[in-house]
Amino acid sequence: LLPAMQSAVFRSSQACRAAVLSLQPMRMSSTSAQNRLDNWGVQRTPNGNLPVYRDIRNHNTRELTIIRKVKGDLEALRSSILSEFEITPDRVWVKQGRVEIKGFHRQEVVAWLEGKGF
Repeated sequence: LLPAMQSAVFRSSQACRAAVLSLQPMRMSSTSAQNRLDNWGVQRTPNGNLPVYRDIRNHNTRELTIIRKVKGDLEALRSSILSEFEITPDRVWVKQGRVEIKGFHRQEVVAWLEGKGF
């Protein structure tokens, strides 16, 4: 196609996409509304996975679960983790943009975050 025709086709496809999006009602689950009240969120990786990782330090003697790409109130996320997983406060640390949990809890944290709608 000629450049002038390409831009016309692009504009018409954008208009169609906008029309379709305006017809679809916005659905909001109770979990997403609750997450907004918590003032924190976890952004998925480019592959679509949750950024929950296992880290082994000190020659395999210290195992951590790390939640990365956390946006918003990290202390609120920490308190949610403490209440959900019944972990003592000295085992959960808040760092810049992430939360670290002592021990291997990756599967439980991923299931919990997916249940919250992330």
